[in-house]
Amino acid sequence: MESKILNLLFFLFIGVFIMQAQNSDPHGNHESAITGIPSEKILMVLDITVKDSLQYQQYRLKAEPLIEKYGGIYLVRSGGMEFDPDPARKVTPVEGNWNPNRFIIVQWDSMEQLQNFTTSEEYNTVAKIREN
Repeated sequence: MESKILNLLFFLFIGVFIMQAQNSDPHGNHESAITGIPSEKILMVLDITVKDSLQYQQYRLKAEPLIEKYGGIYLVRSGGMEFDPDPARKVTPVEGNWNPNRFIIVQWDSMEQLQNFTTSEEYNTVAKIREN
């Protein structure tokens, strides 16, 4: 009788554990163990090759305030450009042949914020600078 009760309790515990796992939202308000960023944040990752640093600087000076206006936060900016606060900072690949010229990560609170930025008339005017 005691072993039947233990088996019943065991299966009851497993059943409750499985139900909790199925009902938990993997994208809820949990922080990533690696980055510490809440998982619902949107990350815009840019691997840019700068061909004309003067043209890129014009674009950057106009795009940065718009990114901030629409709620974007720079997490990573590297690439060793002369106008960077730390021009010696470059991406150092650990493995493989990937070696970006300029690498940027911008965090947004929502996809809506990012879309509002990328579809804004203000940004579309600025984006034409980099298209030339």
